[in-house]
Amino acid sequence: MFRQIWRSNRIFVLALSFIGYYWQIRFIHRFRSGRRQELEARVYARAGARVRRSALRLQGLIVKVGQFLSARADVLPLSFTRELTQLQDAVPGAPYQKIRVQIEREFGADLDALFTSFAPAATAAASLGQVHRATLSDGRDVAVKVLRPGIVKLAAADLSALRKITWLLQHFTKFGRRLQMVQIYREFSRSVTNELDYRVEADFLQRFRKQFEDNRDIVVPSVIDRLVTKSVLVMDYIEGAKVTDSRQLSEWHVQPSVIVDRLLDSYLRQLLQYGLVHVDPHPGNLLVLPDGRLCFLDFGMMAEVPSADVQTFAKLVQAAIARNLDGIVDAVDKLGFLQPHANRAILKRAIGMMLDRLSGFQLAKGPELDQFIEDFQVFLHDEPLVLQAKYLFIGRAIGMLSGLLTTLQPTIDWWTLLKERALPLLGASANRNGDKSNWRTSARTLVQQLFGDTGAVAFDVILDQAQETGLSMLRIPSQLDRVLQKVERNELTIQLDLQAALVRIDRQQRLLTRLLWIVLFGVTAAFGLWLQSRRLLMATDAAFVLSGLFLLAALLSGAGRSRRRWRR
Repeated sequence: MFRQIWRSNRIFVLALSFIGYYWQIRFIHRFRSGRRQELEARVYARAGARVRRSALRLQGLIVKVGQFLSARADVLPLSFTRELTQLQDAVPGAPYQKIRVQIEREFGADLDALFTSFAPAATAAASLGQVHRATLSDGRDVAVKVLRPGIVKLAAADLSALRKITWLLQHFTKFGRRLQMVQIYREFSRSVTNELDYRVEADFLQRFRKQFEDNRDIVVPSVIDRLVTKSVLVMDYIEGAKVTDSRQLSEWHVQPSVIVDRLLDSYLRQLLQYGLVHVDPHPGNLLVLPDGRLCFLDFGMMAEVPSADVQTFAKLVQAAIARNLDGIVDAVDKLGFLQPHANRAILKRAIGMMLDRLSGFQLAKGPELDQFIEDFQVFLHDEPLVLQAKYLFIGRAIGMLSGLLTTLQPTIDWWTLLKERALPLLGASANRNGDKSNWRTSARTLVQQLFGDTGAVAFDVILDQAQETGLSMLRIPSQLDRVLQKVERNELTIQLDLQAALVRIDRQQRLLTRLLWIVLFGVTAAFGLWLQSRRLLMATDAAFVLSGLFLLAALLSGAGRSRRRWRR
């Protein structure tokens, strides 16, 4: 119990330390414009180093949180994530004797009866488990994945602390509400719960293996069903080189472009066809075999995409290739990322510029671009986008994958490669999920023969838009008739815009809330000093942590000054 309280306090202290980094960044933005980037990088580096040191000292889920953050260089400062990359390979393995006892307890048999050989040293170690190489009685080489002893209790304590922190962030910070921190915590907790049960991972592995059973370029190890429990998972041992081991790939005469092609193709299939996605594509989980085949490992972190969303993802990629900006925005909206009040015109323009960059077009500097950047900043300030927690790990996987592909092939032509790999899959998806009528199939086949896959995709986009427009035209008369009937019955109501008054009321409410938090901070801090004088150390730590949380709430309750949108 004492250890759990100590861990929770350390996690709270780590979270509270970021208040100081936050105010340092604000100070730099306000007063130090000359060397802003350099000074900001130093602050972010110090914050990343603190997370890394704390993770290595605490172990458990904090290592996993650090590893998760290290893979988000697409949204986090590079100087911050660079400090955390060391966590990928810095986790020591648990002692062999404890691992042996755990395996024997799980199977109720001596280790020597289960395996003819078992390597005492772990071949790989992670935050939740580790892998040992072994041999079965039939001579089959296997990888034995074992949960770390005591990790289940440790994870429960860490999740409890993280739940409290995310609750505070969502209820007392603007960015916490925008990022939906509670929903993110729930998704993270669900993923950790799955990773702590190797029976779930075994099921994911077998389903993933079935998805690619007809693909000769993809290798997935098979599970030894009789040797799977909640804490132990035994599967085929596959030997290969890390996907980033350029020296070994060169010796095997495997071209990086081939690996890039296979990686991108496999992930497009997962997203646009299958719906079961491997969301932890770091180099340790991706092996290249001597013949150039790609092997996936570690199926603890997986995401399942509903079939309707799989089709929406396909339409999103389809619209991007056809440069159909309305289709892209509609797909983003259907996936739940777009707020009702979002300015779609600004978003479409931003997407158009992104597509231009992917296509190799350079954006010309000038008043027009400057004005757009200013408009886009106002657009983002209005909080038009909502992070969907259910796609948290898919976004992380895409960020990791793009970084990995760029590392393998720095001169990658994203636009050309995406079209080459995605178009055939979109065609297959259209034939599988689209309109089965003979005329559409025949017309699409003819367009494909004349203009290729790009023309076929454009045909699908145009036909889908025509179908949606037609349905809208059919709905308009009935909607108009209902409005006219309300006018006749004097039932038409007009809503007043009370936004300005409500904003003033909201400001007063925030000031009162902030005063309450300040009072609570003073009371608990004084109580902590009194407890310290009485040498009640545990109670003193708890009181100071609580007072720090009240201080955090007081500081952040006044930070969200931007106006809220009110609706009836």
